[in-house]
Amino acid sequence: MAPRLAVLSVLLAPMGAGAFWVKDHEALTRVAIERATQMSPGLEKHRDAVLHGATAEDLNLHVKWTGWHHYFRPEGRVDSGPRDGSAARVRKLWAEALDAARGGDLARAWDRAGHLAHHIQDVASPPHVVPVSHGLADGFEGWGLRDVLERLPPREVAPMSGPDAQLALARETLEVVRTQSLRAEDGTLLAWRTFWVEPDAALPGAFGVYGDSGNAFGQVKGVSPEAFDVFMADRAAAAIAYTQSFLTWAAQRFQEVAEPGAVWVSTGDYSPAPELSFQLLGGMTRDARGGAPVAGLRAGLPLPYASRLSFEWMRGVGLGRRPLATGGFGLSLSSPPLWAWRPTYAVGVDVRASLGAGVFSWEGGARFGVPVGLRAQAALGALFIASAEARYQGLRPFTDDWTHGFVWTLGFGAALGDR
Repeated sequence: MAPRLAVLSVLLAPMGAGAFWVKDHEALTRVAIERATQMSPGLEKHRDAVLHGATAEDLNLHVKWTGWHHYFRPEGRVDSGPRDGSAARVRKLWAEALDAARGGDLARAWDRAGHLAHHIQDVASPPHVVPVSHGLADGFEGWGLRDVLERLPPREVAPMSGPDAQLALARETLEVVRTQSLRAEDGTLLAWRTFWVEPDAALPGAFGVYGDSGNAFGQVKGVSPEAFDVFMADRAAAAIAYTQSFLTWAAQRFQEVAEPGAVWVSTGDYSPAPELSFQLLGGMTRDARGGAPVAGLRAGLPLPYASRLSFEWMRGVGLGRRPLATGGFGLSLSSPPLWAWRPTYAVGVDVRASLGAGVFSWEGGARFGVPVGLRAQAALGALFIASAEARYQGLRPFTDDWTHGFVWTLGFGAALGDR
């Protein structure tokens, strides 16, 4: 598959980027936690946080669509347009987990570890390491765990970090595809590489394709369902073993950095998460007619490359017999952070440039306008945000009737970030 086609397929099928269904991730994680708590009893207290993270990684669609995909090729890169790969997501999640542990927020740390465990489990799935871009109809994922957890082969893996566990399991899965086969009832051997074919070595970054057998896991005539269950059980056992390995390792690291009396220190590496947001606005507008107070609403959506799209509506709230007709609505695009700072564990601040277009009230009518400004936003804990913006607003620009204005706003609201 050509690289451009592969990129397009990833962008058009973002929901298919999870290697197991959400309920299967939950089941795999439950077993891994049960085994990991034998060596790390403190993990039991944070069981729910880990389970939440392992399942939410597929449900945070605004994060998934604008930030990271879930494919990982252990022997090269995967080109995916504006989104980073699974390995980058794993590194970021571990940095966030350690940061939370240093801040004494072990619930958040274990939630991040659960998100990371999801990516370890993903690379037990052949289409995620060959890799083959797919939607919701992939045969391996559609087959699911069924009852294989009741008859898993035993696996023991030494404790290791998230990136190491992901890489080791991805290599194992890819080797299985390359070297192992499925036996039909008549004794015929079907190599697993006929189901998933690796990309051409001459096309670095490209995706592979479904092979001669097609997207037919679980649907090949003359092959018993039990044969597919055996393969699924082997992949599930590997996913659990490497998840357990990481959770055991993570428990040791969290204990080291969260010792009593430890003080959180900013690393200076703060990057705001993609978020869905809603704010109430208040402020002042000033143009050639004078000044007037305004109030309004702003809704925000995340975009790739850490940018944001906002829809804003404002209305003048001036008093008196003849208040100025002001306000309007518009769309604006915010740049990636020009500057970001995290003064405390619970507070993060970023500053962005904004450019928009809209329709604004003027002398009983409406004018096209182009607002340009700077917007500062502060994340206040896990849910709330506050913002301040100053912008120049040109009304009916590029004409002889061009009018200049300025708007200052303060906002407060809530945001659904990377949870």
